[in-house]
Amino acid sequence: MPRSPKPLLSIGIIFRNNIRSIERCLKALTPLREAIPCQLVMADTGSDDGSRQIAEQYADIFIDFPWINDFSAARNAMMNECSGKWFLTVDTDEYLDADVSVLAGFLKSRASGDYIVGALTVRNYQTYDMDSNYSDFLAVRLLRMSTGIRYRGAIHERWEFPAGTKLAPLGKVVLHHDGYVEMRQKGNHKKSRNMDLLREKVELEPENLLVRLQLIESGWEEPDHDELVRNAVHMVLERTPGWKQLGPPILRHGVNVGIQKKFPETDEWVAWAEKHFPTSYFTRIDIAVQMILRNWESDNYDEAIRRGEQCLQAYREYRAGKGDIAGQLYSTLNFSAVRHEQTLKMLVANAYLQKGRYETIIPLLESLDFGDLDESHTRNLAITLRDLHQKCELDTSALLTAAWDGISNPDRHKGRSERRRKVFYEIGTAVFSRLYRESEGRDEKILRPAYTAYLPLAGKCSLGTAAAILASDNPEEMGTQLSRVDNWPEFPVPALVHALEQGITFPLPDQPLKLEEMDNLAERLVPECGLDFLLQHAGGTGFQAPAWRRGLTLAAVQSCSWKDEKQGLETARSFAQAEQEFLPSYYAPALLQPEQISILPPIHRFGFYCVQAYAALDAGDLLGYIQQLRKGLTVCEGMKPMVEFLVEHTEGVQQPSQELLELAEKVRTLLAAYAPDDPAVAVLKQSPAYQKVAYLVEGAEPPVIGGLVQ
Repeated sequence: MPRSPKPLLSIGIIFRNNIRSIERCLKALTPLREAIPCQLVMADTGSDDGSRQIAEQYADIFIDFPWINDFSAARNAMMNECSGKWFLTVDTDEYLDADVSVLAGFLKSRASGDYIVGALTVRNYQTYDMDSNYSDFLAVRLLRMSTGIRYRGAIHERWEFPAGTKLAPLGKVVLHHDGYVEMRQKGNHKKSRNMDLLREKVELEPENLLVRLQLIESGWEEPDHDELVRNAVHMVLERTPGWKQLGPPILRHGVNVGIQKKFPETDEWVAWAEKHFPTSYFTRIDIAVQMILRNWESDNYDEAIRRGEQCLQAYREYRAGKGDIAGQLYSTLNFSAVRHEQTLKMLVANAYLQKGRYETIIPLLESLDFGDLDESHTRNLAITLRDLHQKCELDTSALLTAAWDGISNPDRHKGRSERRRKVFYEIGTAVFSRLYRESEGRDEKILRPAYTAYLPLAGKCSLGTAAAILASDNPEEMGTQLSRVDNWPEFPVPALVHALEQGITFPLPDQPLKLEEMDNLAERLVPECGLDFLLQHAGGTGFQAPAWRRGLTLAAVQSCSWKDEKQGLETARSFAQAEQEFLPSYYAPALLQPEQISILPPIHRFGFYCVQAYAALDAGDLLGYIQQLRKGLTVCEGMKPMVEFLVEHTEGVQQPSQELLELAEKVRTLLAAYAPDDPAVAVLKQSPAYQKVAYLVEGAEPPVIGGLVQ
């Protein structure tokens, strides 16, 4: 039989009880195993949840290694079984991205011969849906097996390399990781175990700076964390052995905690790092980002810009794999993720804005990856674009269009794209309001209205269409733009109000709206310009017309404060008139009968009784009016403010005539002469005289009035 070729890559995994994600991890290795000769070696350190059985189906070599509280021992035992030219370590709460072209290409290339170690991107997610905020860092995961190097350290195990080791930056190779989510959700067992091991180690080796660094990174929730940080930093300043290699990440942690806790020595630590480790990315990125943020928050924009420009250059070199990347053999950069670089660009752009350096903002914002923004980035971007457009005459159209295309593109992050759109619309919609536009007119620093920034998006989204309508005074042109709207809930209603003011009737004859779209629009329009104005410009054909008037009056009722008597009475009457027109066009006549209306939704039942109430009122039947309002209230309690208002403000209801008051008193006297169960009481309550004053005597209701009044 022909011998199997020696594997180009050995993939090593140690695991214990990870039934949740182990198969996801192993399946994700398939594209890589198909692209190059691979060998999968797995070591089980004591699983009893079914993980072992799954691993055995995928592994080429499978071993048992009883757990001895030593990660290096377990990984080294697994590595000793590997025979590949290269070794890649993966954990079972990670999975390799489907695009393996960069990794496979590197391993097969001649260029790989120049390296003995490589770093991949590990992407840490905050939630299991793996579509929310995440952080990236370069992690050393690839090793040439011929080096004979093995792991060191019982915890936070790692490989140690000679100084100056050339590291292959394979940042486009991504391992997706959600293990920290599980750690946060399942408590502190792992953290406690790790801290116990580290504290034992520091007792044995008090001068070991690596253990000090690991204590800082594992013990951020420990009550003595501040002390741990200070001790480690002081050991670096005293040049304890290992300070040149471990000083940068330790000082990075010191500055981070120092800024948060306002340590007086923080600036001294920053200066020390910049003097002794000026080329380290821990200084150029991690410390720099914290200092930029501190200067920006204190309105020291010149310093924020100076540091920010230097830091952005560091990011460019870091992404290109230049400079002191090997420093990450000891720790990971806190701010290495693309999202942190995006945040920095937004901060610097805002600092440019504050200093009036408008021409430098556009190229900086154009360098953003719009498709990878999170909601916070999107909010800051939308605000910056708005302010830039207002304060200068630079052409922002290409930038805004590119931003919108990236933000709304669902191909990369569908869920995040929807959230970004919502934030973008929230900021954009605000600038269309009449109050906002009036405030712009009073501000001498504003050169042009913010809403005009969205004109390039006309036809692409509702903000652009609204901007085109608001900027026009041509009814025909406005009608054409309105006919293009396909998402009314997002549409800025001030633009529709402007169109109505110019003579447009709405809904458009050739653009029918869904009932829920009408109700949503009505709820937003009525507070903006009032019911009377909207009814004057109400259009639509067929069923659209009564449905729209009904939506407008319902929105007016639901938003009415019921404090102004005239307005309240007019609003209630308009609602009844709209319901009288709408209900027969919407429901079959057989349903519009007292014995059938329980099938209707509550608000339509209330509308039915409201129509009957006004019919009784117009006929002079105050008792019937009250009775129908009460019936309406029993089927729709949300209309209580309206009913109470009508009872209080309808003439004759609250102040019955003297004749009725005298009759009510006589009835009370007569009732008092009989026992409640006396047959005479029942006869009396059936009499016409009693029915007239029942609501005054004991709140009883008069006889039921007939069906819907046409």
